[in-house]
Amino acid sequence: MRLSCSLPRTPCYFCEKACIMSFMNIWFASGSADKKKELAAILADAMAGKTLLTPADIQMDFNPEETGGTFCENALLKARELFRRLSCEGGGRRYKKGDFIIADDSGLCVDALGGRPGLHSAIYAGAHGFDPDKKLASSQRNALLLEELGENPLRTARFVCSLVLLVSEDRFYIAQETLEGEIVGDARQAAGTGGFGYDPILFIPRFGKTVAELSQGEKNFASHRGKAGRIISKVLCEIAAQNES
Repeated sequence: MRLSCSLPRTPCYFCEKACIMSFMNIWFASGSADKKKELAAILADAMAGKTLLTPADIQMDFNPEETGGTFCENALLKARELFRRLSCEGGGRRYKKGDFIIADDSGLCVDALGGRPGLHSAIYAGAHGFDPDKKLASSQRNALLLEELGENPLRTARFVCSLVLLVSEDRFYIAQETLEGEIVGDARQAAGTGGFGYDPILFIPRFGKTVAELSQGEKNFASHRGKAGRIISKVLCEIAAQNES
């Protein structure tokens, strides 16, 4: 179904008509500056010039325990926790009617490792498991993953991103997408300076590049977060059209 809006505003990329966001703010339940930058670019057309806000923007310490068993569960947990924090007096009651909250949970799933590091991608510590108290640098995690994978011929892997759009505590939308690729053969084949995390070691055959070698436009188009973000953008545009009708 084609989404449409009839308001005389800047054309929206997703509905090819005019679209104005009637919400007040979009909050992103993340402490990652890299993810914020990516998501802001992906949602730029639908946000109509509004700023993507994070807990750090209001000096809020936000690091909820991720106890979910899936990417979706963890994303929803983060969205609800930020909603609770922003709504209470301790959070300055900054959540206003019309605000939206977006939360992300993502990771790298490697087939030869049984889907690891998966949910624990940010705290991966190699064959020894996970260390939530000692977060390694991305380059260290990449080296440990290549070491654990060794010469295993099965190199298929994917980035997974689950995005939750929280409209109210019990009304939400979830989009989950993947970026399929292959883990490079060894550390010498890791390439690229763009992106972050495991990007230099996931090779995307259809581009002939690692994720870290993709341009920002290529990455936003093809990535797990880009594809999930475009679905969420369509939902935002549809809600705005409904609110204005």
